[in-house]
Amino acid sequence: MVTGATGGLGGSVVARFVAEDRPVLAVGRDEGALAELAGSAPEGLVAVRTADLAEAAEVAALFDAAEAEGGMPPAVVHLAGGFRYGKLAELSDDDWRFLQRANVETTFRMLAETSRRFAAAGGGSFVAVAAPAASRGAAGVGAYSATKAAVLRLVESAAREWAGFGGRANAVLPGTMDTPANRAAMPDADRGTWVSTEEVAEVIHYLTTEAAHGVNGAAVRVTGPAG
Repeated sequence: MVTGATGGLGGSVVARFVAEDRPVLAVGRDEGALAELAGSAPEGLVAVRTADLAEAAEVAALFDAAEAEGGMPPAVVHLAGGFRYGKLAELSDDDWRFLQRANVETTFRMLAETSRRFAAAGGGSFVAVAAPAASRGAAGVGAYSATKAAVLRLVESAAREWAGFGGRANAVLPGTMDTPANRAAMPDADRGTWVSTEEVAEVIHYLTTEAAHGVNGAAVRVTGPAG
């Protein structure tokens, strides 16, 4: 299961799993973009579903549908989230609520439901996307940093709670990714210091595999040449 599947990173993550013939349930809010994603993959490998991941009932229904169609997914990759830039004195209440809902509420709801499903299934792997800013605040990203730090604490707690039944939870912290949105927002930036979405997807994929069995509760930085 891959949430935020139609975002800048989502297509690369879905493609990485599909490359190994691993079926994917791609979750997003844009039905047209989801249909396009499914249409670009080999037939039968990508199923799609829309859901508001900040709503517990919709998240539960999402997992119910996944289990009914093919069993509990052994890996859940949570890419959904949001970003707002602004100094603390400039951010509006709407900005703060947006970041809380997009980053914290969705991660909490996904982890809460995944906890129940993984416990019943006897394990599984969860990977969330945070950011280097989660480890240290900076001017202009205070609110964003706070919500991504919350993502890390939730993931770390899940890792400890799931260890007894074989569940794993980890986070990936990408640097500035080379996406169309970032190119449009920062046209004069040195893209040579950015990290590709394919590189981030490779790390995410690895964390879901048996090779990463001993990795639990980690925050893996994937920052490219910028370090």
